[in-house]
Amino acid sequence: MRRSLRPWWLALGVSLLLHLALIGGPGWRLPQWESPPEPPPIEARLLPQPEPFVPPPRPQRAPPVAKKPPAPRLPPAEPSPTPEPVVELVDDREVPVVAERAAPVAMPVEAAPMLPPAPVAPSAPPLNPLPSRLELRFQVRYGIAGGEQVLLWVNEGERYTLTSVAEATGLAGMFYRGKLVQISRGRITPHGLQPEEFWDQRGDKRSSGRFDADSHMLTLEPHRGPPRHFSYTGEVQDVLSLFFQFALTAPPPDKRQTYTVFNGKKLRDYTYEIRGEEALETALGKVNTLHLARLTEGDGRFEVWLAIDRHYLPVRILRSEESKADVELVIVSIAGD
Repeated sequence: MRRSLRPWWLALGVSLLLHLALIGGPGWRLPQWESPPEPPPIEARLLPQPEPFVPPPRPQRAPPVAKKPPAPRLPPAEPSPTPEPVVELVDDREVPVVAERAAPVAMPVEAAPMLPPAPVAPSAPPLNPLPSRLELRFQVRYGIAGGEQVLLWVNEGERYTLTSVAEATGLAGMFYRGKLVQISRGRITPHGLQPEEFWDQRGDKRSSGRFDADSHMLTLEPHRGPPRHFSYTGEVQDVLSLFFQFALTAPPPDKRQTYTVFNGKKLRDYTYEIRGEEALETALGKVNTLHLARLTEGDGRFEVWLAIDRHYLPVRILRSEESKADVELVIVSIAGD
């Protein structure tokens, strides 16, 4: 064992001696430890400020022309010579000059097709003219009793007033005292009369009715009890205005006419039929009349004769009351016509 280790120690000692000789030799240095060379000196000088850069002016261009909608197609026309472009020198450059365009020529426009006119609602036939004031006197026959009735018509342009006063006369006046007074007021329209108020007084019993054309409602205030309301459609008449509605619209366009009538107590729809023309002998002489009769069943009899040559005013009236007794009115005089 001692003989095998001796060569190793000899090799190690020789290696150490060689390293010491290399490191400690004169003039030898590690390269990374050499100091860098000194930089050259910096010289600073003040220079004048340079002038700002100004870009050269751009050549002006012609403004863009707004596009127009395509014109309607026309038949081809002969080609016109194309004008040569015109240029100008601006800053030694050729710039095209935009020539002014001529005003556009108005093109013919096709007329719109003619449409058929809208249907027009048929207008009401003209009303028969009536004097501004009329007074009709009738002789009344009621069974064995008799009396008289005065019917007064007042026309105030667009409004009317009708007043009826009836009373018993002679021996009948001893049994039937008091007067029956009825008044109708309203408007005159192109279709005839439009009642607005109606009053009925029989002795000391009074009642009234008011018509509202906008709501088509009739309000009745009877002599006793609370008010009652009735609705209706279309036009409405009362027992007084009905006679002058006949006079204003006679002869009717149809042979039959239906009216909604207020009789002082309720509303009823009545249909009247033209029975033809008749000649009557009256206190006014012979009168040509138009005979109308009510067709509605269950409400008794009602017929009227209108004087054709006297504004179609009633000259005879025949009706039956609730007691089924007939009441006849025959003309005695007409004042104001």
